Amino acid sequence: MQPGEYHQRIVDYYKSTEHAYKDSWDLDNSLAIHYGYWDEKVKSFPQSLLRMNEIMIEAAGIKPGDQVLDAGCGVGGSSIFIAKHTGAKVTGITLSERQVQQAIANAKKNGVEATVHFKVMNYCATDFPDASFDVVWGCESICYADSKEQFIQEAYRLLKPGGRIVVADGFVTKFENNEHPIIRQWTNGWQVNYLESPERFQSFLEQAGFQNSIYRNISKQAAHSSRRLYRFYFLASLYLLWKRLTFSYRTTAMQKANILACKFQYQGMKKGLWQYGLFTAVKP
Repeated sequence: MQPGEYHQRIVDYYKSTEHAYKDSWDLDNSLAIHYGYWDEKVKSFPQSLLRMNEIMIEAAGIKPGDQVLDAGCGVGGSSIFIAKHTGAKVTGITLSERQVQQAIANAKKNGVEATVHFKVMNYCATDFPDASFDVVWGCESICYADSKEQFIQEAYRLLKPGGRIVVADGFVTKFENNEHPIIRQWTNGWQVNYLESPERFQSFLEQAGFQNSIYRNISKQAAHSSRRLYRFYFLASLYLLWKRLTFSYRTTAMQKANILACKFQYQGMKKGLWQYGLFTAVKP
């Protein structure tokens, strides 16, 4: 698949599944399209979504005045959260013009339009000058990179000396697991080309020049979201069956695959084929 075609499929995927995320994932309030982080501070699912932002902020050491690049910003949820809670200035980029417009509206609604800006751009090949940012942030977006190694190289170029990269995402426990039927059906359903393994990702960081790379397996904290998606698979399947029986709704192939993926991501985590991980590293 050519990069342009792949990018368009990603854009189409998020457009076609937008209502599903609104119905099942607190999108209108938390502005989040990612797994939550469940620990002793969390009492509800929406809190777990925001807690993931807090964990990533702590890991990256984001402070007032930092320039942050939100690579794959979606509808702007993490960008807005960072700006509101740290005083940092954030630039969010996404492949989707629709998401940019939604993010701009969300920033205005949250009163941070002066410190958060959004653009349509490929985070593997940006037009920002060298050393533009203190932090490069990727929350469940780097899995979509054409090449994860290329993203890391671009992040290194964009960071100032002393700058930090922070990535929370799914990682296969062995790179060859990408060919496992469970992983393949999951990633195909969410339009992801492939997942990296922690070992390969760490080697790419080191080869690019990053130091002090740290990887944390936070699957235990993300498992609540995985189970929630699994339950959503059954509910959504029943709902679609009822709609089909009443001739009131035609589901697209992309929407069907998205729902099926909710089952396979859970099965894959249970079988140890993938884990949810958090990476940080520093540019010297």
